[in-house]
Amino acid sequence: MKQTRKRLFIDVKTSPREREKMIYLALENGCNTLVFSLDDIYFKSKFKNKKYIKLITNYNINIEAGGRDLSLLMPKSMFVADREMFRMDQGIRKADHHFCPTNPKTISVITERAHNFFTAVLQKVTPPRFFHILPDEGCENTWCACPPCRAFSPAEQYLIAVNTAADVLARLDNEAKIIYVDYDTEPDAEGISPKKNVVTSSD
Repeated sequence: MKQTRKRLFIDVKTSPREREKMIYLALENGCNTLVFSLDDIYFKSKFKNKKYIKLITNYNINIEAGGRDLSLLMPKSMFVADREMFRMDQGIRKADHHFCPTNPKTISVITERAHNFFTAVLQKVTPPRFFHILPDEGCENTWCACPPCRAFSPAEQYLIAVNTAADVLARLDNEAKIIYVDYDTEPDAEGISPKKNVVTSSD
């Protein structure tokens, strides 16, 4: 019988002591799955002896990766090197939220970084593997307004980025899925559709 996963997202800044408490709280509330950021300390091998990690093993808790991690795939630190990869707002490039998803160089960076992150965490994610790629909180509709990107709604720009990561994941594990949030309330502009390994949080 297919197991239903009830998830608890762990903030990357949560201390090991607080993580222990959250595991017990999760169990009390019927949660059987913890979701750690792609860049979380949990996935660093030198921390494998932490008590909260032993609790995860003892209670057979599922592990998933991701969260508000979209910006990890296109780090804002790259803005100085190439502003054209970042979003345009009223003619000015900005690195505050998200990026320019129609720029081929952006796609190249996302592809490389997604491969590195997925490879690093893949073996610690519980099969069937799920990865959450979510945009910056509160800025889901804050995307690029450069001429090529204006053909796409914010939700479609988000999906272009997610689909790029999904292509990478499919090559590493063809059974794994990326979970995204469908914020779109507008008609399709260019018919952007999720890749077959991309599902919404309600699926």
